[in-house]
Parts: sequence; structure tokens; C-alpha cells
Amino acid sequence: MTNKILFIFYFITTLIFLIGVVLSFYDYSYLGYYADKIINWLWLGFTFIVIFRFWKRKSIKVYFFSLLALIFLSILPMAIPFFGIANYFSTIGDYQQIELNSTYRIERTRQSALSMPQIYVYEKIGILEKNICRLSYSQIVEEILNIERYEASIDIEMLPIQDARLIGFKSDSIGIEYQISQKKKIIYHKLKK
Repeated sequence: MTNKILFIFYFITTLIFLIGVVLSFYDYSYLGYYADKIINWLWLGFTFIVIFRFWKRKSIKVYFFSLLALIFLSILPMAIPFFGIANYFSTIGDYQQIELNSTYRIERTRQSALSMPQIYVYEKIGILEKNICRLSYSQIVEEILNIERYEASIDIEMLPIQDARLIGFKSDSIGIEYQISQKKKIIYHKLKK
């Protein structure tokens, strides 16, 4: 692979990676659960190749040390930004993904190191997905099992969703039937504006 082609591939991969990062700030992502992860790892792989191949260039050394400084600086404030980066690149904290139909899916996940598990409802829009609803997983479990958090003798956040079905969609809410610990309940969630 010639140097020019390698730089073109790296530039395109970096552009797609940065678009994905910006999209995530607006609750969008590329279509599918693994799309972002694959793009992230492609970018990281190309970064190592470009740095290794062009190490003698001063600009590449500056780029490499800038990336290292970014990683180390993200660790300083209790490593919270670093764990955010780790969660963005990996499946750490992702517990379940359930397809409701060809348009909607839910994901039971922990988006950052300090957050509690949540349910994210995604709507497919072309090659993108939009997070249309975000809610606490413990509240869903408490409502389905009819218990209070302080009464629970089990770790309710680790109970898996056995089944989930899309019941209905209105202009301001989405209805999902959950099954947890052999109990079923339909819950209507308010959509984000």
C-alpha cells in the first residue's frame, strides 16, 4: 500500500470516526450495535499503522504524543473521561441488546463508569440510529416485580430481560412489554423531545 493511499484511508477512517463521536453527543449513532465499535477499532488500527510507518516525521511524533497526552489527561480527574473512552471503544458495561422490530431496538447498558444501568431505546433512521428514550433499568425492574429498591434482597440491576416486545407507538410515548423473572408488564415510556 503506497503512502498516499494509506493517508487517504486514514483520513477517511478518521473522518468517519469523528462524525461518530459528534453524533453521539446528539444521541445518534451509526446503524447497529457493532458499527461504532468496528469504526473505532479500525481508526485505532490505522492510527498505529500510520504512526509506525511514518515515525521519522516530526508531525507524526507530535500527533502520537498528543494522543498519549490526551489519554493520560483523561485519567487525571478520577479517570472518569478515560472510562468514558473505554466504554465508547468497547462493550464494557453493555449487558443486553434486543431487537423489538426492524425499526426499534433496546439496549441495557451503562454508558459511563459512574452511571447506573439504563435502557436506551433506539430508532433506526437510514444508516443512523437515534436514542429516542432513556430510562433507569432499576425503575423498570421495580415496577415489573412490584418491589421497592430498599426492599430488594437481590441485585435488581443485574436481573436480565428475558423478553421484550414492542406494543405500541404514540406521538409522545412508546409501549414495551418486558418480561423479567417470569413476570410481564407493559410500560409506556415518554419520548425525548
